Amino acid sequence: MKTLSTKALLAMAHSPVRNYVIPGLTSYLIGSPGPAGTVRLFVNERDHQEAIAPHSHRFSFQCQVLRGAVRNRVWTQCSAGCGDFYTVSELRYRGNVGSYEKVAIESGRYMHRDEIHDEGAVYSMRPEEIHSIFFSRGAMVLFFEGPTVADRSILLEPLIDGETVPTGAVLPWMFQRGIRPTTAT
Repeated sequence: MKTLSTKALLAMAHSPVRNYVIPGLTSYLIGSPGPAGTVRLFVNERDHQEAIAPHSHRFSFQCQVLRGAVRNRVWTQCSAGCGDFYTVSELRYRGNVGSYEKVAIESGRYMHRDEIHDEGAVYSMRPEEIHSIFFSRGAMVLFFEGPTVADRSILLEPLIDGETVPTGAVLPWMFQRGIRPTTAT
C-alpha cells in the first residue's frame, strides 16, 4: 500500500502540541477541526519507552502509519485469575487537551493484547475500546478523529495494595503549545 506524502502533510501541519503525553511526540492539526471530526498528524522523534496509561477516547478514530511503526495495546476486562487490578476512572474533558476532571468509578482486572502496525498499515478504534500505544523513533501517524460522541473517556491506573498509582497524571512538561520540534523528523 502506498502511503500519503509526508512532505505535503508536514507543509499543511499547524498548531503543534509538543510532548503530547510522552516526551518527543508532537501532534499537529491538518486543516481545521470541526463538528464532523479532526485530522491530526503525530510525529515522534524518540524511541518511545514511557508508558501511556490505558485510556479510551470520546470518539472513534482511524489511523494510517505513514512512517515507522506503532504498537497498539488493546485492553479488555477479564475475570479472576487473569490480568492485573486497575482503578477505572472517568476522565471528564474540560475543553482543552490535557485538561480533565478524573473521577474513580470502580476497580477491575484487565489484560491486554498487542497489535503491531508498520508503515502503510491502517487501524481503528471505537470510543468504548481502551488502549495504550508505543511509537517508534521517527514514526509518523495520520490520525482521523471522528465526531465527539461522549463527554467522558475511561482511564486505567494500577491498583496496588488498595492504592491507585497515578500513571495518568498530566505533568507540566506535557502538552506544550506552539513549540516546533528542534530535531529533524
